[in-house]
Amino acid sequence: MGNHMEGTMRYEPGAGESITTTAARMAALAEEHGGTIEASFNDITLTATAASLADDIVAYYRTESDARHKAWLASPEGQESERRAKEHAVRAAVAASRPLDTFAIRGADAWRETVEANTDDYGSCAVRYAARWAAMMEARIAAGAAVADCAADASHEADVEGVTGFMYGCAVSILAAVWERGEELRRWHNLKTQIGDEGARANATGGVLNPALLTIGNG
Repeated sequence: MGNHMEGTMRYEPGAGESITTTAARMAALAEEHGGTIEASFNDITLTATAASLADDIVAYYRTESDARHKAWLASPEGQESERRAKEHAVRAAVAASRPLDTFAIRGADAWRETVEANTDDYGSCAVRYAARWAAMMEARIAAGAAVADCAADASHEADVEGVTGFMYGCAVSILAAVWERGEELRRWHNLKTQIGDEGARANATGGVLNPALLTIGNG
């Protein structure tokens, strides 16, 4: 056993560290150095002494975490969050069960191949989102709006299933290839999404920026 210390030593869990790893390291430090080891994991304060077992630390954390979650669910904020989550689940289920929205297609074969190639949950959600988004934009365009005027608002309204940034980028790529107004959408999206001048460059080359893949860096 190593040198003993008095008082409290602070342990800082690393990024991505699990509670089981944190507990094991705290117990090992307490046994090696003596005294008390203290750590904060997801805002829950944990302590370990030389007599502590890692399993006991984990059990305490889980009990405290469950108690806090139950208290939050019983709060007005938690109840409102649960209500919104249930409403979203219903909207998403209805959207997934409906036929694809129709829109003005200029590449029927490409659209059919896209639909047929994306039958998994992730891909089919992106396809449904693309169709829904295009249909909503067309309704606004028919009332006199330009793509650039309505694309952003319609993108949020069409998102009834909870699309990711990558899905959104896929939807832009899909519509750029098959929608009659897809080129306008592609150009709008690239300029809206760019951090520097990469959107303008993508517009010149025919590419589509995916917001889920963009990073900020030097040169």
